[in-house]
Amino acid sequence: MDITEKMEVELAVTRLALGGKGVARLDGLVFFVDGGLPGATVLARVEKVKKGFAEARVIETLTPSPQAVTPQCPHFGVCGGCVWQDLDYEAQLFWKREQVVESLGRLGGLPDVPVAATIPSPALYGYRNKMEFAFAGKLYLGLHERARPNRVLDIQTCPLMDPWAAEMVGYLRQACLDTGLGAFDSRTSKGVWRHLVLRQSAATGARLVHLITGPARGAGDAVHALGETLMKKFPAVTGFVHSVRRASAAVAVGERQVFSLGRPLLEEHVGRVRLRVLPDAFVQTNTAATAALYDVVAQAAGSDPTGTAWDLYSGCGGIALTLAPHFQTVYGLDIDIRAVESAKASAELSEIDNCVFAAGDVEAALDNLSHTKPVVAVLDPPRAGASAAVLAALLRAAPKRIVYVSCNPATLARDVKILGELYNVEAVTPVDLFPHTAHIEAVAALVLR
Repeated sequence: MDITEKMEVELAVTRLALGGKGVARLDGLVFFVDGGLPGATVLARVEKVKKGFAEARVIETLTPSPQAVTPQCPHFGVCGGCVWQDLDYEAQLFWKREQVVESLGRLGGLPDVPVAATIPSPALYGYRNKMEFAFAGKLYLGLHERARPNRVLDIQTCPLMDPWAAEMVGYLRQACLDTGLGAFDSRTSKGVWRHLVLRQSAATGARLVHLITGPARGAGDAVHALGETLMKKFPAVTGFVHSVRRASAAVAVGERQVFSLGRPLLEEHVGRVRLRVLPDAFVQTNTAATAALYDVVAQAAGSDPTGTAWDLYSGCGGIALTLAPHFQTVYGLDIDIRAVESAKASAELSEIDNCVFAAGDVEAALDNLSHTKPVVAVLDPPRAGASAAVLAALLRAAPKRIVYVSCNPATLARDVKILGELYNVEAVTPVDLFPHTAHIEAVAALVLR
């Protein structure tokens, strides 16, 4: 059979691929099926045909998967925030582990590495301490659509965060519309509204609203008035921040803070660590599961009361501060100076005085830290993984142990393969920080041969 785009085909889905799509085969061709669950037979429309594989989308489920469940969100299937809300949670955990195993074997050449069962999230809904929403047109506010990621879906609810978030989205959608100002258009650099970021501390219950706009003249007064009204109407909101972003990339990070009302930061607790969280700070969004993640990292790092540890890509300092009781000194390094200032404040809040945080590009700064002779190095890089230069610097430093925290099994496998020049992979532990999504966090423990 010649497979062509827009053709409708019947497919038997057998497994899940990295990224969340189902996998099926027909006439020797591999299909990646959006909306396909293992064990289901589906009618799917072919969207793309490439050499050796095709992409398709389910238009009808003919035989449901035995692992299928009823999704809780009315937006599921249209909204792109979740892809597995219709999959039993135990099956989600199973497939996340399988994808780590497959990535290590296929991409890292490590088929025999011990991979533990995925550690589940303590909460399956309402677990997010932060949500990012996008503006579009005149005026949509919500999350990007699943089938058309360039479009924004007006959401009425999102069970991944506390219900106040949906209430705030509804209020601000109308309030921003009432100003008569439109959403920012990156193609023309015109318009105002860009992103809404909502945060809530699991420890204190404090809530922070961060509104990010384009640099349009005259918008500041409208945002200030909106912020004052919001703070009066919602007394549970403890801080409101207005930031501006000029760059065209649709990233929910402000480049310049214009003003703030109330307390423009939060305090979060992860284990015994107290974190100072600024509006643009990177902190794991599932606080309870992050505590489990940090426990795995600390166990993999071990303890040496006279030794030094490195925490690379240290962010707000959560991992460094978790390691601090187990080492004489912990050095944290991050390129974001605001994150480093937060880490220093977090150390003070946590009454920890043996962490040294510095701002700098990890790639450029590592050799300057080599004199500290670490016994363990922990790295938690972005999805793209660590650069070749960072991995080379780690091989030169040759700490006894490396703990690699990854949000991308593919780049984890690639980087662990490079570190395999000197290290054996002792164990890998997946931790589920993002139920109902295909995102996978994993901790790899490496030991110097």
